[in-house]
Amino acid sequence: MNTMTIQVENPAIMSSLRKILNALEGVKILPQRKSTTKKSGIDEAIEDIRMGRVSNPFSTPEEVFEHLGI
Repeated sequence: MNTMTIQVENPAIMSSLRKILNALEGVKILPQRKSTTKKSGIDEAIEDIRMGRVSNPFSTPEEVFEHLGI
């Protein structure tokens, strides 16, 4: 089974498009899903930085290494 996603910019043609697609044998229209874009870890981290939810008490990489005992 193949799946194809179609983006329709003109909502006025949706009902006609559904009728046409339903008339085709072997075509099934799946329920519309809400667009939920989950942020990746790096996107969440960048947002945390922009929103000020992250602090950095170190001014140099050497201070970080010293703190970690490396």
